[in-house]
Amino acid sequence: MDSRSPVDGAQGNQGAPPPPPGPGIQQQPHQPNPQAPAPQAPAPQAPAPQGQWPQAAPPPPGGPGLPGQASKQPNPKRRKGLIIAGSVAAGLLVILGVGGFFGYKHLSETTYSPRVQAEEYLQALVDADVERAMEMAPASGDEKDQLDYSLMTNEIYSKATDRISGFEVTNVEVNDDGTADVGVDVKQGDDTESMQLKLSENGTEAVLFKKWKLDAPLGSWSLKYSLDADASEPAVNGVGIEVPEDGRKLAVLPGEYTFNAPTGTKFISYGEDEKMSVRLNGQEALMGVGFTPEITDAAREEIKAKTAAHIEECVASTELIPKGCPNQMDDQDPNNFRNIKWTMTKAPRYDSIEGDPTGPFRVESVDGAFALDCEMKQGDSWEPQTGTVELYSLPAEVYILGDAISILFPQ
Repeated sequence: MDSRSPVDGAQGNQGAPPPPPGPGIQQQPHQPNPQAPAPQAPAPQAPAPQGQWPQAAPPPPGGPGLPGQASKQPNPKRRKGLIIAGSVAAGLLVILGVGGFFGYKHLSETTYSPRVQAEEYLQALVDADVERAMEMAPASGDEKDQLDYSLMTNEIYSKATDRISGFEVTNVEVNDDGTADVGVDVKQGDDTESMQLKLSENGTEAVLFKKWKLDAPLGSWSLKYSLDADASEPAVNGVGIEVPEDGRKLAVLPGEYTFNAPTGTKFISYGEDEKMSVRLNGQEALMGVGFTPEITDAAREEIKAKTAAHIEECVASTELIPKGCPNQMDDQDPNNFRNIKWTMTKAPRYDSIEGDPTGPFRVESVDGAFALDCEMKQGDSWEPQTGTVELYSLPAEVYILGDAISILFPQ
């Protein structure tokens, strides 16, 4: 039977099979209306009137054709295309799987490698971003408690010279215990030092990749900074600082620092600025800077002037043994002398005037001479008398209190 013949029992012409559509008949394709509701299942067809072809319902998906329609046979070319596309997709999955492995390996060794953390940390040091570097590798343990971090600021380190200027990662080794060792060559000026950073796993990121953190800073450098408690406005690289009161050392990074001399007074000086060079391989035990208070030239002139004023008062005395004075005839009985007149024949001098101005210090004037004119009692009469007193040493204690100096001479 022809596949296009009516189904048994269909109403209509029971004679010859219906002719195929003529060449002049155009079958219009069904135009779906996107706004129309979904089509309902077709209602049962009533028998076709005599002389009309029955209207066949469209075949269900994948089912055989109904009377009046030709069954759709698979297109061999289309089947071949599907087979080829399926093979390509399967191959692509394999390629993606292999690429995923190598991609994971590549990212683990680059983007998510401990090398990246080490390089970011070292670049922060090169950029003088001390605060970022300390966030990545904070000090811990005894070092944190024993050092003062007043100098570990971006402002101070950026003004240091001869800083860490470059680096190169020379080796990255990831260990089975969840740690990694990163070897680096660090440059400072013309010097290059081989050093090592230690890292450890710190969770994951991007789901699959290990996250790393630095266990400790690149190194530990420190220096001792001693300063008198009375000093004002201490500064390093032009930046004011607070000196540790407990005597702790100052943590530093490699570089050359200018320790600005504290502001003194009219009579106390802390000298000139001092430079301190901290090297990558420096021995911190040998490093130290301090400012010792010294008396100024103005203080020396003031001491001389006060000594001269004191001696002038002594010379003006009419006593044979004036208290606290170098012109004394202490081997004589004062009751046997009258009409006493002193003169200075040779002014005393100071060999040096030095001392710690933070406390009383001793000064000594030497090499002076005085003459005495008087009347000396001899029996029942008074006779003119002259004498000489040599000044070998006149010690005194000096006190500097702010902008005032006082001298205490022995009695």
